[in-house]
Amino acid sequence: MNETSSGLALEMRHVGKRFPGTIAVDDVSFEVSAGEVHALVGENGAGKSTLMKILAGSFDDYTGEIFISGRLALLHSPPMAKRQGIGMIYQELSLARPITIMENLLAGRLPRRGPFLDKVRAKAMARELLASVGLSLDPNLPIEDISQHEAQLVEIAKVLGNNPSILVMDEPTSALSREEVERLFAIIGDLKRRGIAIVYISHHLPEIFRIADRVTVMRDGRKIATRPIGEVTREEVVQMMVGRSVKEFYGRAERPVGEVRFRVTGLSRFGFFHQVDFEARKGEILGICGLSGAGRTELARVLTGLDRADEGTIELDGRPVRGSSMAHFLDQGISYLTEDRKVEGLAVRLTVADNVLSSIVNRLSSAGIYSRARGRPSVDRLIRELSIYPADPSRTVANLSGGNQQKVLLAKWLATEPRVLILDEPTRGVDIGAKMTIHASIEKLAREGCTVLLISSDLPELVGLCDRVMIMRKGHFIREMPWSECSEESLLLAANGEGKGP
Repeated sequence: MNETSSGLALEMRHVGKRFPGTIAVDDVSFEVSAGEVHALVGENGAGKSTLMKILAGSFDDYTGEIFISGRLALLHSPPMAKRQGIGMIYQELSLARPITIMENLLAGRLPRRGPFLDKVRAKAMARELLASVGLSLDPNLPIEDISQHEAQLVEIAKVLGNNPSILVMDEPTSALSREEVERLFAIIGDLKRRGIAIVYISHHLPEIFRIADRVTVMRDGRKIATRPIGEVTREEVVQMMVGRSVKEFYGRAERPVGEVRFRVTGLSRFGFFHQVDFEARKGEILGICGLSGAGRTELARVLTGLDRADEGTIELDGRPVRGSSMAHFLDQGISYLTEDRKVEGLAVRLTVADNVLSSIVNRLSSAGIYSRARGRPSVDRLIRELSIYPADPSRTVANLSGGNQQKVLLAKWLATEPRVLILDEPTRGVDIGAKMTIHASIEKLAREGCTVLLISSDLPELVGLCDRVMIMRKGHFIREMPWSECSEESLLLAANGEGKGP
C-alpha cells in the first residue's frame, strides 16, 4: 500500500531500528496532523531521538513505513528527508562556529549574480530570517561571536528558511531565557496557523502542557501511550515516562550549614557585572537567578579563573584565591561545570574514563608519568553513584545519551573533590530520571561540606534545592531571598526587577 487517506501530515507505522546488541525503537507508530503540535516525551534513551533521526533520514535500515501527506516516503538520507519537507532543529546545534550567521543561514542556497555571490541579496535574506525569530544581529558576525541563546534562535531561523511542512524541535528552549521562550512560542503559534505539523521534544513538562495538542510517551524504545493534552495530568505523564509514581519531584532535606567558605568582595568585570559582593557557607547550596544577559555565566567564569576580574577579591576559607587561570583555581579547590557540555565541558570523542580523569591528571601522575589505572576506582565509583549508563568506562562519550553525557560532566568535577563547586545550568536538557540523580548528587555533596553555587534558569530547581537565592539583574546582585521566601513567582518577579526590594 503506497497511500493512505488519513489526511495526516506524518504517519509512522510500526517503525523499528536495531543497533548491535539493542533495539532502540521497537514497533512504534506515531502520527501528526497539519497544524498540530504533538509532544514526544520520554527519558534519555527512551528512543525518541532515534525515532526522529529515522524521520530525518539518518538511517537507511529502519523497518516499518512512513507516510508524508498520505504518500509512502523513503527516507534513506538527510537530503531525501529535506526534499519531503522535513525540518530538524536539534538540541546540539549544527551551526558552523567559525563562519558567519549569513553563511550558516543560507548554506547550500546562497544567492548568486552570475558566478559571484550576491552579497546584497544574501544579507537581505539573512536579515529577514533573523527577524522571523526576533533577532536583529549583523548577518556578517561569526557564530562564535554570539551567545548560546542567540545561536539557538539562529538554528531555528536556518531550518525555517527551508520552508518545512513537518518541523521537529528537539529541546528548542534549552538555551533560551524566559523572554526568548515566549518569543519561540509565538513563532510556534504562527507555524500552527500556517498548517505546519510540529513534533516537540522537551523535558520541560510545563512547556508541553502549554503548547502541545497531544502527547506521546516513549519508554525503553516502545510507545507507551498517546493522549490529548487535556486528558492527562503531569503526574500521569511522569509515571508513564519513568515507569513509577513520582509524588514529590523536589524533596529538599535539611542540611547543616557551617562557617563562611567563599567570600567575594567588590568583584567587577567591566561591561558584564559590577561590584558583586556575597558570602557562601560550608555545606550551603547558594542559588544565582537572573534573566538572560544578567551576567550570571560571566560571573561564574571569573569565579573559576576562566576570565580575569578588573576589580575585587575572592577568598576561600579566609585566604585570597591566587592565580590567573582555571588550573590555579582548581588546585585551590574551586571547580566549574560549564553550561555548554559539548563545546567547553567534554571531549566527546574520548571515553568516559578519560573525561572523568582529565580534571585530576596531576594527581594521577608521578615523576611526569600519568597512570590511568590509579584513577580507575574513582571512575567506577562515580559511574555507580551517578547511574551512568551503560556502566562502561571505555564507552566513547559521543555514544551516550544527553543525560548520561551530563552525568559524565558532573563526574569529571566531582572527581576533583571540590571545596567549592560552581554549577552552570547542570540539568539543562536532561530527562526527569537524570535530573533526579543529579539533584541527589548535589545534595549529597552539600551534606558532605562542599559549598555549591547553583546557576539555573529552572526556577523549581532553585526553589527545591537552594538554601538561599541571590537575584542578579543587569550585572548587579539586587536581592537575596532565603529559602522560606522562595517561590517560582517571587524569583521571576525579582529577576524582572519587580516585587519587594532588597
